[in-house]
This record gives sequence, structure tokens and C-alpha cells, in this order.
Amino acid sequence: MTKASKAKANKKTSAASLDERLGELWPRLTQGDPGAVHEARKLTRKVAAEQAVTGAPKKVRHAWRDLRRAVAPLRDHDVAGEHLAAALKEQGRPQSEITAFRRDWAAQREQLLTQVQWPEQPPTLERPSKFGRRARRALAHAAQDLLEDTPAVLRARKADIWHEWRKSLKHYRYTLELVGKSPQSLSEILDALGRMQDAEVVRGLLEQQNLLPDQREALLAREKKARTDAQHKVRTLWPELEAHLREMAEQD
Repeated sequence: MTKASKAKANKKTSAASLDERLGELWPRLTQGDPGAVHEARKLTRKVAAEQAVTGAPKKVRHAWRDLRRAVAPLRDHDVAGEHLAAALKEQGRPQSEITAFRRDWAAQREQLLTQVQWPEQPPTLERPSKFGRRARRALAHAAQDLLEDTPAVLRARKADIWHEWRKSLKHYRYTLELVGKSPQSLSEILDALGRMQDAEVVRGLLEQQNLLPDQREALLAREKKARTDAQHKVRTLWPELEAHLREMAEQD
């Protein structure tokens, strides 16, 4: 097989794999299946990274954005419910109470599902020529931006600053995985940041809704500790990731 034919095959494989995966998920997704919701959310982020490299048309970007926005409330609800149920179990609450909570939470999810407006299944794009070169150039610039931005983030107290940084790191990881493997330090930092964001979602639910009033203070304390622990872990792991980013930035 010639280089040209290999490149053409790779472009088709990339587009086909995204199309096929979304097609497989779509029936379960539009029924609100939790697993499909989780997978679709991850898929939209992977596609966003690829589209940033390829320069996708606005219509295509918006189609995938609409899907990401459609699944977000369901996924946030699912994650928050699991954390709250786990917290009740940790506190030694009766199984009947935990079961009742899960039942009520599931009923809320059904109501949430009726409000979702599913977009049409979005299209994908074939990779252009020299895709790998484009991706590596984008990675070098992203690595430099992260190196410049991170010191201020690690000193920040506002959760939204950490959340924006998390989104930048996730975009970097998905871009990196288009052409190679992401380092363990990046995966561990993102796991910690994910727990931190989950804590913010749970805290918001507890404070904005009359949710589990008898357990509210204990649950808030649990999520506050989870946030603090996550930040400590991120700061500990940062030097290792920083070394990786410096290496990537020098490749521009």
C-alpha cells in the first residue's frame, strides 16, 4: 500500500470509527441510558479535540456542541446521585433510606429526561492531510499555554478557575491521544480535578435544593474535604506533568 493510500485509509477509519460509535450509542442515548450518556459525553470531547485540529466548519462544530449540551444535565445528575448515595452509606444510614433516596433520584432523572431536546445525530469529518503535524503543532502551543497559566491556577481559591483549567487539560489530553498516549500524571490530575468538580456539583445541589436536610451539613463537609484532598493531589502531581509539558512545548 502506498503512503497516499495509507493516509486515505486512516482518514476514512477515523471518520468511520466516530460515526460507528455514535451510531451504536444513539438508540440507547436517546432513551437516556446512563452508560450511553457517559460514553456520548466523552465522545463529544474527543471529537471537539479532533475538530480543533482539522478546522471543522461551524455547522459541524455546533452540531456536536448541541449534543454535548443535551447530555450534560443527565450526566451531572447521575454523578451527583452516586456521590450522595455513597455518602449516605459511609455515614451508616439504613439501607431503606439509601434505597428511598435512589428511588427519588431516579424519579427526578425521569423528569429531567423529558426536558432533553435531542439534536439530530451530528456528522463527523475526515482527517486532512498532514493531520499528525497539525496535531503536534497544536499540542506544542497548548502545552506552552498550560505552562504559563497553571501557577496562577494552583494558587486560586475560586472553583471556576480550576474548572476552566480542567477543561483545558482535558482538551490537551484528547488532542494528545489523537497522535499518541497521555502520561499517567495527566490522567491522575484529571481524575482528581473530576472529583473536585463533582464536589462542586453536589455542593450546589445541597445548597440550592431542599435535598437531604437532615444530612446536609455532613454531606457538605464531605464534599469540602474531597475538594481539598483533590487540590492537594493535583499540586503534588503537577511537577511531573510540568516536565512533560515543557518537553512538548519545545517541539514547536
